Amino acid sequence: MKALVALVALVAAVFGGAGALPLVLEARLAALAPGGLAVAGLHYNPLTGRLTLRAVSAHDETGREIFRADEVDATAPLVDLFVGAPLTLQRVHVIAPRLVLAHTPALTLVGLGGAALVAPPVVVDGIAVSRGALVVEEPGRRALVARDLTARLDRSAGFGDGDAAFAVETALYGASVRITGQPLGRGTYALRVRASGLDAAALLEDFPQALRAAGVRLAEGRAEVDATLVVAGSRVLASGQVRLQRVVARFVEPRSAPLVAESVVLAVDRWDVAAGAGRISRLELRQPRLTLDRGTPGAITALVDWLAGPDVMLRRLRIVDGTVRLSTGAEPVTLRGLTLGLQAAGETGPRAGFVLNARAGVGASGRLTLDGALSRDFSRAEGAVRAIGVTLEGCGLEDISMPLPVQASPRAVLDTLASACSP
Repeated sequence: MKALVALVALVAAVFGGAGALPLVLEARLAALAPGGLAVAGLHYNPLTGRLTLRAVSAHDETGREIFRADEVDATAPLVDLFVGAPLTLQRVHVIAPRLVLAHTPALTLVGLGGAALVAPPVVVDGIAVSRGALVVEEPGRRALVARDLTARLDRSAGFGDGDAAFAVETALYGASVRITGQPLGRGTYALRVRASGLDAAALLEDFPQALRAAGVRLAEGRAEVDATLVVAGSRVLASGQVRLQRVVARFVEPRSAPLVAESVVLAVDRWDVAAGAGRISRLELRQPRLTLDRGTPGAITALVDWLAGPDVMLRRLRIVDGTVRLSTGAEPVTLRGLTLGLQAAGETGPRAGFVLNARAGVGASGRLTLDGALSRDFSRAEGAVRAIGVTLEGCGLEDISMPLPVQASPRAVLDTLASACSP
């Protein structure tokens, strides 16, 4: 009988205080944003712990709206409302949210911005987001907007702890982007990023610092991305591949012709993003077209110097079916069907370098072949060049082989061949 009376008393206390529970919950939730949190409707079932919030909005300390959602569904255990323990929200489903983040580097968004909005006493045990939008604002550029965002955070975590696996899908720069995250321990995350059809030109317009000093602007290009980022504090190591399709790059030099390519492939291994250093396992250009009759653009010179520098370990470079127009002597020369390969040699130390080979058509039926070796810093070449049926500055070369010039640029090779016609 005493147990029955106690049970009746407990039920009476629960239902007698049920009217006050929404007020308690609203007070707990209001502290989650600097400027408070407002809801148009709040329903809580103390028996099941089911919590439903409708028309939710949160504000920063200035009163600006930084978050809104059509609806938030969750389960909140009754006991958490009255004890000093963190409020646990289980199986959270956020419908049509819009989150605004200001002055936030992109790589801090591992927790979907939760740390900016939620205080440490709140613990989330499973969250799903549907039909969301994320807005990242930074001074001096237009806001980055990710739309049609779906996300899933599977395991229990306090917001800001950064130790939960998650998955995000969103529409960004005209592409469907999927990001999955897996904690590796000690504050380190592995992020897998996959995207297809990404508007790379628009992306670089929003992040102009990426090419600010390069002397080149990407005017057109769609990207396919498959990469893994290992994030540990401020350090980010990238491994994977980016493929740009239908590329048009314009140089800053007046009246210079653009670089056009069917595709550009860049594959890296443990690339330090902040330092700009690491290993490039593959760099490939397919069907590039480039005109150099007004000289070599500074961006190309800077790229070659960068690849030859101590911070980059280049393993393989390929140019496939390229067309290059060069000014040499009185008339320009066009190299057609240019195929060039650089493959890192097996040696290490001072003799480390590349195996070099190239083939190209010249004129109506001429052919050039080049075989040799190139030093690691691109400063010294060894080998031979062969010209068959090539005419340079009015001089015909039926079949001639000559040693490569030490500086084996295309123009230097052609000048070396032309010297064979000099008296």
